[in-house]
Amino acid sequence: MGTADQSRRLFTVDEANALLPDIKPAVEELLGTFKQIRAEIEAAAVQANLPLGSPDLARHLEARAVAPRLFERVKMLIEQIHSNGCLVNGPEVGLIDFPCLFNNEIVFLCWKYGEPGVAHWHRIPDGFAGRRPLLDATSPEGGTRVH
Repeated sequence: MGTADQSRRLFTVDEANALLPDIKPAVEELLGTFKQIRAEIEAAAVQANLPLGSPDLARHLEARAVAPRLFERVKMLIEQIHSNGCLVNGPEVGLIDFPCLFNNEIVFLCWKYGEPGVAHWHRIPDGFAGRRPLLDATSPEGGTRVH
């Protein structure tokens, strides 16, 4: 399956959960890279004696020449994760979405790094704030399991 086919992939909950062991190392590396970026920004601010929000900080980061390499690493890791058909929608916290068909609508199955498996979903326009738990069709709340 080519990259174009992967970008149009729809997942079931089981398929999304089965993919987690494959993408988890890249997500861990992504989180570590963001930690390095934050440390580099703080070090540049200390070295230049500037506050973290200073517009002059970018020039000092460029002079240190570390941040561009780290940003390239972030880009490569996100592309690697996307090549599986899922989406990185919160790279600094390890938020991954898996497109899924539910009641004739494309929704996202939602996994956040540290969770044992995919146990949430949300409508695309609702984003993470609209995240809901996956429910069993027999639940008293009348919920429907997302497949």
